[in-house]
Amino acid sequence: MSLIHLVRHGQASAGTDNYDRLSDIGKEQSRILGNWWMSHGFAPNIAFHGSLERQRDTARLSLQALAQNARIASVKEHAGLNEYDHRIIESHFAPVEANYTPEAMGFDDYFGIMSRWRDNKSDKAENMQQAACEPWRDFKARGWNTVQELTSTGDKETESVFFTSGGVIATILATVLDLDFEHTVDAIWRIRNSSVTSIQIIKGKARLIEFNSIAHLQEQRKPHLITMI
Repeated sequence: MSLIHLVRHGQASAGTDNYDRLSDIGKEQSRILGNWWMSHGFAPNIAFHGSLERQRDTARLSLQALAQNARIASVKEHAGLNEYDHRIIESHFAPVEANYTPEAMGFDDYFGIMSRWRDNKSDKAENMQQAACEPWRDFKARGWNTVQELTSTGDKETESVFFTSGGVIATILATVLDLDFEHTVDAIWRIRNSSVTSIQIIKGKARLIEFNSIAHLQEQRKPHLITMI
């Protein structure tokens, strides 16, 4: 039996010159998660994070509270946990008549962009290198394939935590629950910063235990900590 915990990074710095940097709220969310884990006896065998700054720093800040936990053998990096490049996807697949900023778009705008990415339909092919856009089908498969690769330990019982992003978590969920495209995109839209999604694998079969949990933030009774950027 294996337990897999998927953590979305803390709040990023949207609207700044470096979106990938955690905001002050994102740093606070990450520390709160680590303290919550410590108080509840959370003891994973191993932890992984993607190579993005916001993923690495969420892992670092969250795991500081567990630094004395002997079960954590190491923290490893794997680019397979990286989010899709939202700036490339939005630039390439947003309609030419779009007049919204990424931070101000609504769900219908977002779903339209994601649908065009899935269908590889762009009005701007002459301005973009097609090779720079990871195909949707490859991105959809990447997260689950990475998790399977990193948790392939035979019959050994493990408990792992993965610091990643909303898109990766949602596509893993889509694989486990056999979600259609619409519900997969809806899940990406709804996953909250520093939330935890847990999956149990028994005899090769994956089952969802918990989705998008932010009990550690709700306990704080501070609404500004609950974000989705």
